[in-house]
Amino acid sequence: MTTRTIGPFQLDRQIGVGGMGVVYSAIYPQNGKTVAVKLLAPGLVSDRKVLKRFEREMEILKRLNHPNIVKYYGGGTDGDQRYYVMEYIDGGSLLDVLKLRDRLTWDKAIQIGRQVASALEHAHNAGIIHRDLKPANLFLTKKGRLKLGDFGIARDTEATALTAAGKTVGTYAYMAPEQIQAGPAISRKTDLYALGCLLYEVIVGETPFQSENPMDMLMQHLKDDPYNIRDKVPECPLALDTLVDELLAKDPDDRPYDSLAVHTRLGEIRDQMLVEENSTMVNTVIGQQISEKSSKTAKAEGAEVTNKPKKRKKKKKSNESVPFHERTWFLATCLLVLVGATAWMMSRGEDWYRNHWQDGMAGDSYAQREARDHATKYLGKWSDGEYTDEARKVVDEVNARSLEEQLRSLAKRPRADVSPFRQQCAEVVKQETDEGLFYTFEWDEAAEQPLKANPLRVMQRWKALIDKSEEMDQSGSTAEEKNEIRWLTRVCEKHHDSFRRKLLQSPSAEEYFRERMLAAEELAEKSAPEAKEIWRYALKEFGQVDQLKEFSNYVSQRLDRKPADIPEGKQSESQPDTDPVVDEEVAESAP
Repeated sequence: MTTRTIGPFQLDRQIGVGGMGVVYSAIYPQNGKTVAVKLLAPGLVSDRKVLKRFEREMEILKRLNHPNIVKYYGGGTDGDQRYYVMEYIDGGSLLDVLKLRDRLTWDKAIQIGRQVASALEHAHNAGIIHRDLKPANLFLTKKGRLKLGDFGIARDTEATALTAAGKTVGTYAYMAPEQIQAGPAISRKTDLYALGCLLYEVIVGETPFQSENPMDMLMQHLKDDPYNIRDKVPECPLALDTLVDELLAKDPDDRPYDSLAVHTRLGEIRDQMLVEENSTMVNTVIGQQISEKSSKTAKAEGAEVTNKPKKRKKKKKSNESVPFHERTWFLATCLLVLVGATAWMMSRGEDWYRNHWQDGMAGDSYAQREARDHATKYLGKWSDGEYTDEARKVVDEVNARSLEEQLRSLAKRPRADVSPFRQQCAEVVKQETDEGLFYTFEWDEAAEQPLKANPLRVMQRWKALIDKSEEMDQSGSTAEEKNEIRWLTRVCEKHHDSFRRKLLQSPSAEEYFRERMLAAEELAEKSAPEAKEIWRYALKEFGQVDQLKEFSNYVSQRLDRKPADIPEGKQSESQPDTDPVVDEEVAESAP
C-alpha cells in the first residue's frame, strides 16, 4: 500500500474531521516524530472565504505558545492542497473522558479549570478570543495535561454576530448570551462563560441547559438560570458552586474580571478545602478516641452493676499489656501532629510563600504565574510583612510580562477597548518594529540581538511615557487603573533600559548621537520646541557618560542658546548585517 505524503510528512490515519477539513496523524521522517496534520478539504480550496478562515487559524496559532495550548509547527501548500502541522496529542479529549465516566469529582474539576484558565489567559493576552470552548476541544496528553485546541472560529477583534459560531448542539450548550444576540461585545468574558458551562458539566455530568432544540437551548442561555451545582452534587464546595454561578452570569460585567482571577480563585478553593479536610481529620480522631473511651467506661459500669463483684484492690495494668497504638503517648503524639499540620495549613508562614514564589520565578512562564499567585496570597495576608516588597515585585514583574504580550498583539491590531496609556505603549512597540529595532524581553528564550538602527528616538518616547505615568499615578485613578499604569511603566522601563545598554555597548553609539543631533538642529531652524526636548533628554540620560562627553558639552551650550558645532563622533567601521530572510515553510519549522 502506497504511503500518502503531504509536504515532507507521511500521513498515517485520520484522527479528526471538522467543518473545514480533516486531521491526520503523520510522521516527520527526518526525526521520526509523530505530528498532527490538518488538511483543508479539497472541495473548499476554491472557496476564498473558507481559505481565508483556514489561514487565519494558522496566524492565530503562530502567536500562541503555552503548555496548555496545542503547539503549532508551521503550514504550507502541496500542489493545490493547503495544510498546517501541529502537536500530536495522544490521550484523546475531555469529551472522551466524560463519555466514559459521566462526571468527575470537584477536585478534578478544579485541576481542569486551572489549566483551561491558564490557557485562556495566554490567548487573551495575545488578543485571541477562542469562542468555542468545550470538552471536544480540550485534548489530553498521556500524562494528563490538558491542551486547548481548534481555534477555527477564534477571533482577535470584537464580534457580535452568531453566524460564525459552531454548528453543533454541543457548541450551543456553551454559548454566552452576547454570542447569541447583539448587545455586549464579545470579549475575554465570553470564554469565561463557556468555562463556567464546562466546569458545570464536569462536576454535574450535564451542561447547565438541556434541550434537543437548538433554539430552545439558546433561549435558556438568554433567559433561564441553571440549577445550583450543590442541588445535584451536595459534596461540591460552596465556593466552587458560587464561582461557577458567577461565570454563568448573563451580564459579562457580573463575571470574574479575567482568566487570571478564575485561576487564582480555583487555587484558593483547593487550598481551603485541603485545610478543612485536615481539620476534619483531627476532629474525627478526637471524636473516635472520646467515643472509644466512653464505650469502655459504659461497659465497665454495666458489668459492675450486673455482677456486683466484691471490692478488691485493682492491680495496676502493665504498659506491656497495652498495644502501643492505644497508649496515651502515641495518641497524644498523633493528635499534636494533626493539630500542627492543620495549623500549618491554615497559617503558612511567610518563608513558605517566599520559597514557593522564588522557585516559581526560576521556572517557565507557567511556573511564574503560579509564583505570582503565591505572592498575591502573601500580600493578602501580610500587607506589611518581611517580604512585602519582594512579593510586590514578583506580582509586578509577571503582570508586566503579560502586558508585554498584549502590547505586541495590540501593536499589530489596535483596539478601541483598551486604555489610552496602553494604546500609546503599543504605538511605541510598533515604532520599534517599523524602525528595525529588536527588543527581547528578559524572559524570552530568543538571544538578544545587537543594535541595527538608531534607538534614540524610540528611547525618548519610552522615557516620555515613564514621566507621564508618574503624573497619571497622582491623578486620582482607580486601584485597577493604578495597577495597570504601574505594570505598563515597568514595561516602558525595561524597553528603555535595554536599548540604553545596547546603545552604550554599540560601536556606532557616537554616530547615532550625531544623527540625532542633526535632526534636532533641523527642528531648531524651524523654531520647533521638539529640538529642546531632544537636547534635554540627551543631557539628562547621557550627561554623565564619559564616552559621550563631547555631545554633553554641545547639548549644554545649545540649551543655553549658544551656538555650537555637533561633534564629529567616531564612525563605525562596519554595520551589522541584517538578518537573512527566514523561510517559514513547514519543512523548516517542523519539530
